[in-house]
Amino acid sequence: MLNSLKYLLSGVFAVVMLPVFVLDANAYSTGNHEKSVRKGAKMCLSTHGIKIGKKDLKNIIKGVLEPDEPSLSGAQMVKQRFERGSWGAQRNIVITRIAAQSIHASPNPTRTVYTNSARDKALLKKTIRVPSSELMPNRFPIDVYSYDTNQGVRNKILINASQFMCVSFAHQKNKQSARKFGNMLHMIGDTYSASHVQRSAPVGSKDNCGTEKIEWHYSMDLISWKQHVSADKQSKDWRFRCLVKHASNLMKIWVSGRDEVRKASGRAAKLKATSANVKKTLQLLCKSVLREDANVLSKPAGGAAAGYSSASGTDLWKLGKKKKKDQAIQPVGLTGIDEAKAFYKNVSARLRAKGSSAYFSYPSRNMKDLCKGLEGSRPLPKPLQCTPLEIDMASHGSKEVKTMWIPARSLR
Repeated sequence: MLNSLKYLLSGVFAVVMLPVFVLDANAYSTGNHEKSVRKGAKMCLSTHGIKIGKKDLKNIIKGVLEPDEPSLSGAQMVKQRFERGSWGAQRNIVITRIAAQSIHASPNPTRTVYTNSARDKALLKKTIRVPSSELMPNRFPIDVYSYDTNQGVRNKILINASQFMCVSFAHQKNKQSARKFGNMLHMIGDTYSASHVQRSAPVGSKDNCGTEKIEWHYSMDLISWKQHVSADKQSKDWRFRCLVKHASNLMKIWVSGRDEVRKASGRAAKLKATSANVKKTLQLLCKSVLREDANVLSKPAGGAAAGYSSASGTDLWKLGKKKKKDQAIQPVGLTGIDEAKAFYKNVSARLRAKGSSAYFSYPSRNMKDLCKGLEGSRPLPKPLQCTPLEIDMASHGSKEVKTMWIPARSLR
């Protein structure tokens, strides 16, 4: 009888707990991306008089959901919430997810805390420390260093957007063209999630979209998943309204640009038309979506604000204990530039050794601000230029551009 009761209770426990695991796994791949695309399509029609066809809309949605497919499992999320020592700790990010971070508008994970080893002591001497006057007085006391500045993150987002749109405009199949556009919209959408990016509100009015600015790119190694999930579900604030407006404007460029490229005759003409429309897209992103002040661009990326960092929320394994005060985790500086380059090279090598379909390359910290390079009538900066290979792969429907993992461009 006792054994039967234990079996029954374990079954009840499994039935009760299973939806929690499933909910958490799906919450990371929220319905907000699909909702923003559907609302953006409606606004594109009402504002610009341009209708997104049913098949295109379906495939844009498939593309906008694709980047969340290498998502954390529910079991991993629950473990991270309950594990001892999780408060304020750096999370381990698997190699494929490191490659995908920029597609979620996030920087690379921060460098693991330097130890007292001779090697780490030597590397620590080459770091670039943030002046103590610029550190938050109430930050969580962990010294993490970033591989990237916020400018590096923005440059990488623009390079990703360029690749997605080069292939999208040039692809002869509507399905893949729409999916690549959706891939790009996912990345833009994540910049409007409060658990990915801290933004200032639009100036004057919350409906004055295009004046809001990015203040901080969070890294997923220092995020509290409990807070992350709830923020990813938010669709009733100014962030979501602005995302929908920007999505509708991007759709307008995409529809007319794709038509223009398809009417172009010959490889050179297609490349020229594609590049012109990619530039329009990227200029819109710099002008209205990825606005950042110079002092923000120069700061180390990563960490997270209080309320979203891993030093936030409840230390759930201490059930019944008094809740700790939420604290921000702010990077205290940048790694040496050679160490950053070595990290990028190592990620790429590990992906190849694993036989992964993912690609990884990252712009050097020395790369100039690509948004400035997009100003005026100047040609696209070299890192943003469509490559002949990308155009050929798209034109011939190559399997190399079938997923969001487009072969990486060589970056310096």
